[in-house]
Amino acid sequence: MLQEWNMDDVDRKLINLLQEGLPLEMDPYAVFAAKLAVSREEIVERTGALMREGILRRLGGVFDSGAMGYSSMLVGAHVPEDVFGDAARFVNAHSGVTHNYRRSGFLNMWFTLSTVCDEERDAFLEELRRRFRLTSVFPFPRVRSFKLRVFFDMEGA
Repeated sequence: MLQEWNMDDVDRKLINLLQEGLPLEMDPYAVFAAKLAVSREEIVERTGALMREGILRRLGGVFDSGAMGYSSMLVGAHVPEDVFGDAARFVNAHSGVTHNYRRSGFLNMWFTLSTVCDEERDAFLEELRRRFRLTSVFPFPRVRSFKLRVFFDMEGA
């Protein structure tokens, strides 16, 4: 999809600003509009268009799930190609999933899962196994937490 989208300088600058985070202001879009010398309405429209095109996947806060009483883990699974898309949609629909990636190798799906209790986690993973007839779904509980700050510089390319 990205190849079809012709981003201009304002789109690139907006994506960079969004990656840095929304300012804690009453109207963060107006702050971006002033920085980019466009109208607030244009910022809202461009953001919506970038979301619809799949260039931006998510716009939201990042919270410390552990401090909120959740437990998080990484899950690796072997998902046959013929059900991969459906399984990915099922996983992505869970509100506790923040990342889901396709990888090469036997464990070809990796996702993070945060749940409020072990029973919720176990029920979700069991439903994933049952619904898609998966025999290799491996939860990897968090032992230590690493927070990486990833920034894709859209203007430097």
